[in-house]
This record gives sequence, C-alpha cells and structure tokens, in this order.
Amino acid sequence: THDLQRLKKTHTLVTVGDLVKEKKVSVDTGVEIGKMAYGTGTIPFIRTSDFSNWEIKADFKHGVSRDVYDEYQGRIDVEPGDILMVRDGTYLIGTTAIVTQSDVPMLFQSHIFRIRALAKKELDPWLLFACLNAPIVKRQIKAKQFTQDIIDTLGKRLFEVVLPIPKNARIRKKIGEETRRVIEMRVKLRNRASE
Repeated sequence: THDLQRLKKTHTLVTVGDLVKEKKVSVDTGVEIGKMAYGTGTIPFIRTSDFSNWEIKADFKHGVSRDVYDEYQGRIDVEPGDILMVRDGTYLIGTTAIVTQSDVPMLFQSHIFRIRALAKKELDPWLLFACLNAPIVKRQIKAKQFTQDIIDTLGKRLFEVVLPIPKNARIRKKIGEETRRVIEMRVKLRNRASE
C-alpha cells in the first residue's frame, strides 16, 4: 500500500472491480470441455500450461473440433486484445497472455480469467496488459492468492487488485504502443518459425 500511495501523484489508482463497475472492463472465466474433447481437432483449447512470456504457446497441448468449439463458443468468446490471466494453480497465478489475431479461434479452461477492455478509447488493451504486468500489481496478486481445496486461486480477489494507470496521456500512449510492438514482433517471429 505504501508503494501504491507513492504513485498517487503520477498515476490514477483504480481497482479491477472499479473498472468492471464502470463498464470499462469485463472479467469472465473459461469453460471445461472434458478430456474426451481433447485431440478432436485443431482449434486451441488453452490451459494454464500454455502460457509463456506474455504469449499463448504456438505448440498448445490440446486441440478441439469445430463441433466442440461451436458448442462452447456461445458461453465464452475470445477476440484479439483480450487478456488471459491464470486464476488457479500455484506459481502460475497472475501469469498473463494477450490474444492476437493468430490465436483465434480458441477456447480456454475455467482456471483462466478473460479480461476484456470494453472502453478501448479510454483504456487501451495494451496499456491494461502492461499495467497487469507491472511489478507492483504482480506483488498484489501474489499476496491475494489463497488455497481453496488443494489448489491456490486468486478468485474474486482479482477485483481488489489496484492498477496504477499513468495520468499523463503521452506516457499512457507510449506504454501501450511499446507493449503492442513487443508482442506483435514476437508473434511475427513465432509465425515465421512455424512456417
């Protein structure tokens, strides 16, 4: 809290819950499709182990058929710019990946949050992604995870996490653009490698 207070002059401090209440962000979880659906097709079913360095691994473990995808897609959709965050697990909680054009279509499991910027003009998804990965936010997530049954979870405590959003519009734009550039370059390289 002391570290957050020091940012007050230069940053707007806002909780994820406030952003949801203000309809600037939505938070949902994925679906469980059952092991029988694994390996039925080529549409990714993303699990917590498919995250790596802000990206969804190109060699995801489980693919599903178009029929399975169609059955669940109505419950939870995914679009470029969505942020996936590990909700349950142990050391992976809080790990994020941002969805790009080459990641869709996809389904993702219930141990993952889908965080979507709804007011993109007010809150750029790339800036939101950078804020969720700020060390001060990562520390809060670590402090808020708790054990439920046998696994750790962040659960609804995600809504208590305070995001520091720079007040300076130029800085906000710069952070968003740089984050986007880094991810898009990596996606390009990943796609080239798989070709």
